[in-house]
Parts: sequence; C-alpha cells; structure tokens
Amino acid sequence: MADGTSDDHDTVLKAVDSGEARSLAELKRIVMERVPGEIVSVKLDHERSVLVYEFRILTAVGRLVEVEVDAADGTILEIENE
Repeated sequence: MADGTSDDHDTVLKAVDSGEARSLAELKRIVMERVPGEIVSVKLDHERSVLVYEFRILTAVGRLVEVEVDAADGTILEIENE
C-alpha cells in the first residue's frame, strides 16, 4: 500500500534541485536558530500548493513546540506552544 512518502520525497528533491525549495539541512538550521532544542519529527505538508515542513522540537525545558516553515524560502509561518 502506497503512503505517498516516495512521491513527497521525489517532489522535494525536484524542488531543491530546481531552486524552488531550500534543503532540509538549511531549513533545520533556520528553525534551530529560532527554537533551540531537539528535533523529534519532521513532516512535509502541501498547504495551498505550497510545500511546508512541520518540525516538532523538544525544548530544553521539556516543551514540545511545532514550527511550520515554507520550504521555498525558509520563512517561519507559524510557531505553536512557544
């Protein structure tokens, strides 16, 4: 049963190769500068035809923070539970 993961992976690779999206490593750096901690999960979403990464970060004080980032330009779109 297909879960779409390989399609998402291909979409991201093509977007990064064409310059339409930043690399995951660069996006992680941007997120860690804003919300330091340990990244516990990363999920790729398509919101209104935009690639968006959702990072879940466990902060030093034990709080789980969700950060949504525009994959194309690295703009932080939303921070929940900060």
